[in-house]
Amino acid sequence: MRFQQALKKSFLSVTVSLMTVMALPAGIGHAAPQQTAVTPSNLNAYSVVQQIFHQYGIDGTFIQNNTQKQTVADRQTNQQSQVVSRNNKPSQPANPTNSTASLADRIIQTGEKYLGTPYKYGAPSGQTRYFDCSLFVQTVFKENGINLPRSSREQALVGTYVPRDQLQKGDLVFFTAGRSDGKIGHVGIYAGNNKILHTYGPGGVRYDSMSTPWLDKTYVTARRVIR
Repeated sequence: MRFQQALKKSFLSVTVSLMTVMALPAGIGHAAPQQTAVTPSNLNAYSVVQQIFHQYGIDGTFIQNNTQKQTVADRQTNQQSQVVSRNNKPSQPANPTNSTASLADRIIQTGEKYLGTPYKYGAPSGQTRYFDCSLFVQTVFKENGINLPRSSREQALVGTYVPRDQLQKGDLVFFTAGRSDGKIGHVGIYAGNNKILHTYGPGGVRYDSMSTPWLDKTYVTARRVIR
């Protein structure tokens, strides 16, 4: 009698597992959960198993219910796994922003809107019809929230010293000039790629290469005022 009961339990366990497999749609995996379709083959399988259970005196009517419960549990587990997968998905790294570089770009863009503005030595403050070198620099930086002194010699005393081989966009670069007696008499804004944005003589506000002989030979120092 005990052997028959054990045999029935084993047979019941194997049959339930078999019915669970038959109840699952083909190819189920990590895809979106699908509603299990009841097909003629599934119904026939249930009927055959129930007949076998009836032959052995076992009530097999609960197998279909258990199989359906198992299918629902598997579907819920699959859905939970998908939610966890979505929640653990690495977020895209934020694009790093360099406030100093952004400010330097804005300063250069501000200076560019004055390209071609005539040069006038000693140009008065508070207007933009013409500039001398230091008024141009002062105006451009003031429009970006940075106050600088009026003259190039005074501007050379603010900020921090920068070696020539470490220049960055937005740095102030200083030179001597014809009437400065070997002292600082000219200033421009370093614009990257060995160029400065400045104003001096004919042509007014413009770009020039720092390799231009008169700029290269008269270079004195540089200061960084952007933080």
